[in-house]
Amino acid sequence: MGVLKSGFLFLVFTVSLYPVLVLLLTNPWLQRHALYAHKIHSGFWHDVNKPESFGFAAHQVTPFNVSTPDNEVLYAWHILPLATVARNRDTLAAADPLDQTLPLQLLKSDPEARVVINFHGNAGHVAQGWRTDTYRALSNQPHTHIFTVDYRGFGRSTGSPTEGGLITDGRALVNYVLSLGIPPSRIVILGQSLGTAVASAVGLSFADPTSELLPQPIVGATAEKAVFRSIILVAPFSSLPDLLLSYRIGGLIPVLAPLRSSRFLVSMISKYILDTWPSGLRLNAYVSAAASIGSKNNGAGNVHILHARDDQDIAFAQTEKLFAMATGREVEVLPLGTRDAAAKGKVGVRVEMLQYGMHNRVVTYAPVGLAVMRAFEGI
Repeated sequence: MGVLKSGFLFLVFTVSLYPVLVLLLTNPWLQRHALYAHKIHSGFWHDVNKPESFGFAAHQVTPFNVSTPDNEVLYAWHILPLATVARNRDTLAAADPLDQTLPLQLLKSDPEARVVINFHGNAGHVAQGWRTDTYRALSNQPHTHIFTVDYRGFGRSTGSPTEGGLITDGRALVNYVLSLGIPPSRIVILGQSLGTAVASAVGLSFADPTSELLPQPIVGATAEKAVFRSIILVAPFSSLPDLLLSYRIGGLIPVLAPLRSSRFLVSMISKYILDTWPSGLRLNAYVSAAASIGSKNNGAGNVHILHARDDQDIAFAQTEKLFAMATGREVEVLPLGTRDAAAKGKVGVRVEMLQYGMHNRVVTYAPVGLAVMRAFEGI
């Protein structure tokens, strides 16, 4: 009986604590710390300025800073293709490992150079968890350079994260790469989890800078529109309020799932969500905008969505909904494999449902690398 009583008391305590936690999360400061989890990282004992400690070849990674139009300083990495490192090993060894000059020369002097701009998920820093495995896998592709960044408030970057701030950060990294003379047709934008929301918003901000679905005005935006080679989204979600109804922290702890049966409570709590990240609506707007200027970009702008069926954090139903919103189709059960839709003109949306990969590791899997390869090769 003692065990039953203890279990009952624990259950009562947990149920009583839940509404308190939900109310606490209506506080803007607590909400954003919970959402972005930017203070949870291993930077306290891992030195991101020593990329070799994360499994990279000597001189393969160059840390650098990117300044945003609103004066934040973002910490970023430039990862060289492994073949480029092999061909220039002695020259790289003689250079300052923190000097960007030579790595950028190698990028700009290669007429076949391609760039993957990576936006990671919440928590951690550029070298956290499976992220470095992703960079190493992609760097094995010929001529493929990877640029990745810590959003404001993450890792060594200054500032505090907000939806508008992260979009500004994403644009800052893209503009940096464009300033190197790399055309949009040789750039793939890759996002995972939270990074898919950033990627979708950044893509839309270049295809249609005046979109009402973006925080306006966009700092540093120009009238010139651009569509990139492809946008690849791994483990995405349709919007934050919708995601929170099914999201489980670590695949175990539900956020708003216990409230799903009450539309009133869901509606009331949703009003307090500051950063809504409406990726479904933004992706739909992006597809329309990209199609309208697609003839100028040689068919670029396609979207490739990948999601693992065993994802315990973000259910693959979120990808089904995102696909439906992007293409105008009704939500349907997608079988394992691939579903394509020629959505609105020349811009296509491809969905690839994977059997395995979970939430974070999936971005390191071969299908993601194949998606990048297909985007650049046009196959």
